[in-house]
Parts: sequence; structure tokens; C-alpha cells
Amino acid sequence: MTVIDPDAEKRAQLATEFKVQASGNYVDIQNTDVVILAVKPQQLREVCGLLQPILNSQLVISIAAGIRSADISRWLGDYKAVVRVMPNTPAQIQAGVSALYANSSVSQIQRDQATTILAAVGKTLWLDNEAKMDAVTAISGSGPAYVFYLIEALQDAAVGLGLKAEDARMLALQTFAGASLLAAQSDEDIKTLRAQVTSKGG
Repeated sequence: MTVIDPDAEKRAQLATEFKVQASGNYVDIQNTDVVILAVKPQQLREVCGLLQPILNSQLVISIAAGIRSADISRWLGDYKAVVRVMPNTPAQIQAGVSALYANSSVSQIQRDQATTILAAVGKTLWLDNEAKMDAVTAISGSGPAYVFYLIEALQDAAVGLGLKAEDARMLALQTFAGASLLAAQSDEDIKTLRAQVTSKGG
């Protein structure tokens, strides 16, 4: 595995922490099977321009939010083997979920490669229409922020009611974790589970 980063300090850190090859030269990835574009959306067009002369048959996977696969393909000189992915931050602990979309030029072998790579950090979901990526971004891509906001609100409420901060944190986190696990394992739908907790009359 080779990681390209223009920052020499970051390259040294990546090489030490993850035992990968770290380089500042894009030419070093020309013999790879898969290229993952993990840059900020505003940087993607420039990076694609640098990659264009190097690509031959590699699968290109982009995790840049909001950038359509057609735009990536065009910036790469009409390069077709492009998969667009929307992961989320729980991927940092291998508990994420990633939605993937591939154009018709991506082979089944390349789709399987993309699935294998993203499955390493959580669950995967293939989309049959790229337009659905906007819904995925709203639900699972941005969703963790709403979850963290709810946990924060529960924790703050507990502190406001006189509990110690560490106890409030434990109660809020375990309540959310337990409820999520119950929902995942229960045969009941989410609405029913919610109703089982809600007192009559609200």
C-alpha cells in the first residue's frame, strides 16, 4: 500500500503508524490495482489532473463528498473505471457504512475489489442510481452528527439534573448504544420499539 501526501511530516507519520509506503510523488502509484481519492472535494479536480497521465487500468475510488462520478471521469481525461463512495466517520473504528455507485464501465471484478476495501471499515451498500447518493449523504454520511448531538443533549440534561459528568456520559452513551443494539436485534419495527417506551399521553 502506498500513500501519497504532499506533507513530508504527514508522510513520516503515516509510514511509522501504519507501516505503509508514503511518497510525495504520484508516479509511485502507477503500478497499483486500485487508487483511492481521499482528498477534500475542492482539491479533487487538481488531483485528478495530476493522476491523468499515470492511470492505465486501475480502479479509481473516490470518497470526496458531493462530486459526481461523471465529473471525476471527465477530470481524469474521460477515464471510465470510477467508483464513487460515501462512507461515514464510524469507519474510523470499523463500524461505518459506505454506499457505493459504479458506472457501467466498471467490471464485476472491480466492483468486488471496491466492496472488499470498504467492507474492511464497516457495512457496504451498492446503489443502482447515483442520484440516491444525496439521500445517503443526508442519512448515513451526515447522520452521525445528529447522533452525537442527541448524545450531547442527553449528557447535558443529566448534568443539569445533578449527575456527575462521567456518570452522565456513561448513561447517555450506553442508552444510545443499547437502544441501537436492541433495534438491530429486535423483530419489532422502530416505531413499535419507540411506542413501548413512550408513556400514554406523551
